[in-house]
Amino acid sequence: MTLLAIALLFVVIDYTIDFKPSTIHSSYRFTLGQIPFDRPVWLQQDNLRILLVRRSDRLIAMLDQPAVDLQDPESSSSRQPDYAQNRLRSRDAKYFVAYATGTDYGCPLVLDDEYSVRESCSKARYDFAGRALRAQNQFQNLAVPDYNFNHDFSVLTVNP
Repeated sequence: MTLLAIALLFVVIDYTIDFKPSTIHSSYRFTLGQIPFDRPVWLQQDNLRILLVRRSDRLIAMLDQPAVDLQDPESSSSRQPDYAQNRLRSRDAKYFVAYATGTDYGCPLVLDDEYSVRESCSKARYDFAGRALRAQNQFQNLAVPDYNFNHDFSVLTVNP
């Protein structure tokens, strides 16, 4: 009984108090230089790796079209903040921000072709809105973090 009481007490304390490792911050700030259009940029700070894409008007129009090659076109089973529940999966149409980790095996993302990235250890592919492209297996769209830009898009703040 004593062992059960100690275990229960541990679970309650662990649940109510947020014990974050010292290497995890409440927010991460990335100072951005000149970001090229339609090219993925990977930002890294500590163990946080972020994918950033600055989208041209042409790419925005292309992503906004209905597509048949998406696994979850409406992002109904994906993880994103409320403001990213749209076809472009972003707060501002010009910028896409996601965690730079695939959702198939959890490996880092790399550039696949002109308008897609892929998971480095699998065939999982995503468009520049982070939507999973059809494949032999099922996996979710890329996870979108809680983020903000400053007024001129020169600083990105991510709240993991």
